[in-house]
Amino acid sequence: MHLLKILASSTLLLLAFAGEPPAAAQESEGAVPANLKLLQTLAGVIADSVAQTRAQADSPAVRIAVSPMEVRWFLEEPVARAFRSRGWGVVISDSARYVVEFGALAMNVKYENVRRSGLFSARVVDRSVRLRAQVRVADRSTGAVLEAGEKAAEHADTVELSMIESLETSWVPATRGSLPAEGFFSGWAEPLIVIGSVAVAIYLLFTVRS
Repeated sequence: MHLLKILASSTLLLLAFAGEPPAAAQESEGAVPANLKLLQTLAGVIADSVAQTRAQADSPAVRIAVSPMEVRWFLEEPVARAFRSRGWGVVISDSARYVVEFGALAMNVKYENVRRSGLFSARVVDRSVRLRAQVRVADRSTGAVLEAGEKAAEHADTVELSMIESLETSWVPATRGSLPAEGFFSGWAEPLIVIGSVAVAIYLLFTVRS
């Protein structure tokens, strides 16, 4: 009877400890940016890296041209915002002195390493969102190309597996990623096996001593 009480107490202690979620898992869903939002942020980061190196004191007019058309609706504004914040006057007129061509070459979301952050915590997965673009800045008045080259930006974090569907935008392929195959220990069997192993270990310990 004494041994059973010890086993029960040890198991309860293990459950209490394992059930404590890590700090990252305690974040509310609303605090985790969606994949589409991250792509917009990355576009802004790339655009800002160009805008700040070509910052103009006289706020010249610049026209933003984002391609391909399928991504223009959600990337054009963050690119334009980055230039405005650096003192450029963003316009839609073709007569603008400067033109910025922002061509999205690749956008992808990748999930890796499905696991539990704790014994009884929610399953989590590493997420990386990457944007690669070809950026060209030209002075239409002189025909000079001020800058041209390929740039990339990436965001990496860890999110709960159950949130994936809400973080993706179903009608935007670039926001979706494939989940990796889950290992045996990432599922429901892990806690049962661990508890069983601990219980057996304690039982054997006291059996050998007696």
